Amino acid sequence: MYYLKRSVIVIFLIVIVILISYKSSNTISEVSKEPIIYDSYVNEEYYGYIKIPSIGMNLGFYEYDNPLNDVDLNVLWIPIPVENSYLFAAHSGVGSVAYFNDLRNVAIGDDIILSLGDKRLHYEVTNIYRTKKDGDIAISKNEGMIYLTTCDQVIKGYQLVIEGINK
Repeated sequence: MYYLKRSVIVIFLIVIVILISYKSSNTISEVSKEPIIYDSYVNEEYYGYIKIPSIGMNLGFYEYDNPLNDVDLNVLWIPIPVENSYLFAAHSGVGSVAYFNDLRNVAIGDDIILSLGDKRLHYEVTNIYRTKKDGDIAISKNEGMIYLTTCDQVIKGYQLVIEGINK
């Protein structure tokens, strides 16, 4: 009699585990059918967008004179006086404003697409370097360049700079 009760309990537990596993696996497959949205913007007020397909980044930014064009709130667009050249800065690390956190995964040859209204500019990453974090970045005066910069998460006290040329 003891073995019969024990066998019934074990069978009951096995059935419960199987039912829970089945329910969990169905839930996971239902969730995985949802489309994955890589765009992190939902605001139509953005002036433009920076897209780096290799890291799944697609971020909006505001016009340079907009009060929301602030590194503590968003991606910061810093105008430079060179034709078709752009400089953007954003935080990395932890927190809700760490927009450039994945820049450390960008590689030479990756594409950067800059959308400004109807205008789409394509850049190819040509240089990645670190520079001491002192508030200044030395950039070339060449036309058709893009610069993305953020705090270096590997070497503290430095900033990471991604440089690309218009294709």
